[in-house]
Amino acid sequence: MSQLLCRISKLSTSRNRILCFRRSEFSTVTAEATTPYLLLGSDLVGKSPCDGKVVNFNLYDPRKQEQVKIENKILSKEVYESHKLGSSRGWLALLNKKDSTVRLTNILNPSKKIISLPSLTRDKYESHVNVSVSSSNEEDCVVAVKFYGSRVSLCRPGDSEWTRIDVPCPSFHSSTVIYSERDRRFYLNNCNPDYTGPTDFTPKSGLHTPVSGYKRFLFSNFLEEMPELENERRLSRFRIQQQLVESASGQSFIVAWFVESLTDKGEVATWGDTRYNNNKDLCKKTHKIMVIRQDEEQGIGPYTDDIGDLCIFLGENESFCLSAKDFPGLNPNSVYFAGHGSGYGIWDLASCTIRYLSDSTPPPGRMFWLPPTISQ
Repeated sequence: MSQLLCRISKLSTSRNRILCFRRSEFSTVTAEATTPYLLLGSDLVGKSPCDGKVVNFNLYDPRKQEQVKIENKILSKEVYESHKLGSSRGWLALLNKKDSTVRLTNILNPSKKIISLPSLTRDKYESHVNVSVSSSNEEDCVVAVKFYGSRVSLCRPGDSEWTRIDVPCPSFHSSTVIYSERDRRFYLNNCNPDYTGPTDFTPKSGLHTPVSGYKRFLFSNFLEEMPELENERRLSRFRIQQQLVESASGQSFIVAWFVESLTDKGEVATWGDTRYNNNKDLCKKTHKIMVIRQDEEQGIGPYTDDIGDLCIFLGENESFCLSAKDFPGLNPNSVYFAGHGSGYGIWDLASCTIRYLSDSTPPPGRMFWLPPTISQ
C-alpha cells in the first residue's frame, strides 16, 4: 500500500495553524477541532517534496460566524486525486478516480491516520452518494456507502472487499444512510410513506452492522404544519429531503428540508420541469425546515418547534446534533443548513425564520458540516 499522507516529522506551528479572516489581517486561533466547521473547499498552493500536494482548506466557523483556513495541509497524490464521497463523524470519505479505492481522512484532527479501503464498485449516479461511519475511532469503525439505487456497500478497515447489500425495493433508491448510536445499526430512509415491505436488509450470514429502513413523516402531514400551502400539488413544488439525526442523549429526529428552485424573476420553477434544465439563472432557496420527533416504539412522532438547547447541522453529508451549551456561540433550537446553490444559514425553529450566514455565492461542490473531533 502506497503512503497516503506524506508526513513531515517537524512542522512549525505556523504550518499547522488555523487562521481567521478579519478584514485584511489574519489572527491565529487554536488548531484544536473544538468547534463544528463547514467545509467550503480547498486551494492548491504548492507541491510537497514527496510528490504530493500542499493545499489550504477553507472553512466556516458558525460559533464566531467567520471564515477560517487550515494552511499548508500536505496530501499524497492519491488523496489529492480523489473526490469527496461524503462525510461522517469527522471523517471525509474520498474515492480515487483511477482505481476506485476509498480513503478516510480527518482534516481537523491530524492525529487520526488515513484509513485505506479496497476498491468500491462505482455507480453512474455518483453525484447522489451518501456515506456513514459507525465510529470516530478507526479501530472499530464500519463504513457504509449508499449510491442512488438499490445497493448499500459496507466495509471495515482490513477487509479485502466491500460487502454489498441489495435493497429489494425502489422505495429506498434515493435514500440517505445514517448510523444510529442508540440502535447500533445503519438506517435508510424510505421515500414512500405507504411502504409496508421488509425493513431489515442485512443478510443472515453477514458479519457487518445491520442495515434497516425507518418510517418517514407522511407528506400529507406537512400540509397541517404549512398553512401557506393549500394542497399536495402545491407541496410538489419542493424537493423535500428527509434525514434522520440523533442527539448525544439518544433523542432521535427526522429533519425535513424544503428546497425550491426560482427563476431570475423570482418565479417558482417546478422540480423536474425540463424547460429549465439549461437555464443558468435558476437558483435554489431553502423555504422551510421542519423537525419531527422519532418515537422509539412507533418509529414516528409529532412535529416540534422546540428541541431545547440542541442545534442540528444539515448539509450534503450525514447530519449531526450538538448542544449549544457545550459550544457557546451556537444558536440553540436551530438548524444550521448548507447546500450547493442554496447557500448556508440558520433556521430558527421557534420563529420559523431564516438567516443566511453569507451573501457570497456558495463554492462549487458539495457542502459538508464537520463535527468537533476532540470531544469524540
